[in-house]
Amino acid sequence: MRTQSNRAVALLLRTERLVTEASLAAACLMLTAAACSGLFQVVTRFVLHEPATWSEPLIRMLLIWMTYLGLAAAIRAGSLISVDLLYRLARGRQRRLLEGAIALATLTLLGILFWFGWDLVARVRFQNLAGLEIPISYAYAAIPTGAALSMLAVIAQFFDPRRNELDTAV
Repeated sequence: MRTQSNRAVALLLRTERLVTEASLAAACLMLTAAACSGLFQVVTRFVLHEPATWSEPLIRMLLIWMTYLGLAAAIRAGSLISVDLLYRLARGRQRRLLEGAIALATLTLLGILFWFGWDLVARVRFQNLAGLEIPISYAYAAIPTGAALSMLAVIAQFFDPRRNELDTAV
């Protein structure tokens, strides 16, 4: 029984690593695309005096997606705001209980984000994003997508904790 649960955790950690690496790579590409779009916007607006109508909404959408996709990597690195004093005071079983409470609170928040993000995507699916003329739900889909990817990272963080911050590294 113990080896089955160990295999399940190992599979979860492998899956999470692949998903988080892909998510982080996509977030980096979106940051690059947003920077290039911003440069294009500056050139067309201030050099050519013919501003592009699509570049600003594209930048906003890319930055939203970048943030929500990058959240999973931040969670997995253990670089979210934590209660540092409690981490320093808690040892052994108390620390594990604290990690469980933090994971549960984070999963609750991400579950709420997923639920209402999914609802928001469904509500705005027929509205278009001004300037790009694509459904605005494409931009809002970052919320439930990022929340789902981050939930996987929270579970992996619980089973294989990493704290890469200087003050809380153990």
